[in-house]
Order: sequence, then C-alpha cells, then structure tokens
Amino acid sequence: MSLRPFMFTLAFILVFTVGVSLTGCIINVNAAGMSDLDHQQRELTLDSQDLQSLIAETGAGSLEIIGVEGLTQIKLVADIYSNKDSKVILTLEKKANKAKLKADIEQNGLNHDSPYIDLKLQVPANLALDIDDGSGAIMISKMTADINVKDGSGDIEVSQINGNLAIDDGSGDIEVRQHNGNLTIKDGSGAIKVTDVSGNITIDDGSGDIEVANVQSAVTITDGSGDINVFNTKGLTILAAGSGDVKFNKIDGPVSMK
Repeated sequence: MSLRPFMFTLAFILVFTVGVSLTGCIINVNAAGMSDLDHQQRELTLDSQDLQSLIAETGAGSLEIIGVEGLTQIKLVADIYSNKDSKVILTLEKKANKAKLKADIEQNGLNHDSPYIDLKLQVPANLALDIDDGSGAIMISKMTADINVKDGSGDIEVSQINGNLAIDDGSGDIEVRQHNGNLTIKDGSGAIKVTDVSGNITIDDGSGDIEVANVQSAVTITDGSGDINVFNTKGLTILAAGSGDVKFNKIDGPVSMK
C-alpha cells in the first residue's frame, strides 16, 4: 500500500485544523478588542451652604448619589472615558440657592467606542434633587428631601429616602425600597420592584413586570403589559392591567379593578 495518499490526507487535515484554530484566535482577539477611550479622573467640590437643591444634567454613564448628614460640601468624582474627538463638559457651580451639575461628552467624529462619564457624588442629605439623565445606571440613597428623576435609559435603584420621589423613565429596570414618602413612577419598559414604602404609590407602566410589597398607603397601577403582583398594602386600584397575570394578597383596604 502506498503511503502517499495517506500522507496527503494527513497533511490536509493538519492544515485545515491549524487554519480553524488560527481563525478562532483572530475572532477572539477582535471580540476582546482594544478600547480607543482614554481614562482620566477629575474631582470637584462645591460649598453647599445655603443650597436647597441640586440640578443635574448628565449624559451617558452611571450616576451614583449618596446623602450624608451634616455634609457642608458637594463632592464629585468623575471618571471620564473619552477619545481625541471628544469635547468633555463637566461643571459644578452655584447659582442662587441651587447647585448645577453638567456632565456630558460631545462627539465630533465617528468612533467605535462611545465616550461616557461615570459620576459619584456625596451631597448633604437634605438637598433636593432634580435629575435629567441620558443613559446609564442611576443609584440614589440616604436622602431626606424630594427627588425628581427623568431618565432616558438604564436601571434605576433608589433606597433609604425620606421625601417624595418621582421617576420618569424611558427604559430599564426600576427598584425602590425603604422609602418614606409618596412615590410616582412613569415608565416605558422594564421591570418595576417597590418594597417598604410609607406613602401613596402611583405607577404608570408601558411594559414589564410590576412587584409591590409592604406599603402603608394605597397603590394605583396603570399597566400596558406584564405581570402585576401586589402584597400587603392599604388599598389597591388597577386602572388598566393590559396583558399579563394579576395577583394580590393581604390588601387592607378597598380593591378596585377596571
């Protein structure tokens, strides 16, 4: 028997295998990629004496705000991820009795990576918040004043708040817990979870599951689609349930479904 056909077949198998392996490596390298974004960190502070509120206009990137009792300054740490075509806008200034924060990046050219700014703030706990955010996760905790949040996209998590809270969200999950005050949520899409609230709750939701538990006042829900699960409240009104299952239990008050 001649070895030539066997050797040819073996050589073909080896070449084919090596080719597949090398191709796989190229795909993995490209998938991992190399970011074109440069990172820099900036820190800003602002005397909070006589301030009543913080107005924040932020673009892409995460936003974390923590209230601190007795704090006399607003402390901001910004992690900026930009490229040579980016124009970074980052200001924190006092106007009358309001602090105004602007954080955004204008992109002048086309780039594979989208620039963004991650923001972390420590603020006096009694400072009212008015937030207009583009995209990215929002986390707010330990505040004792009213809060208004308008968000394009990204998850929102709010906890340990003593004051009225209003959220107007385009998309992304919303979680509110340990809240002492009235709560209003208007949401386009994404799951909503609310627990341990003392005030009245009004939810107007486009799509996504809704879970509400342990509320010391009445709950009103208007929903387009998604399951509704309500437990242990002082009343429940469902103006519209859309599509999805509706479950409720331990409602100590009137129940109305239209």
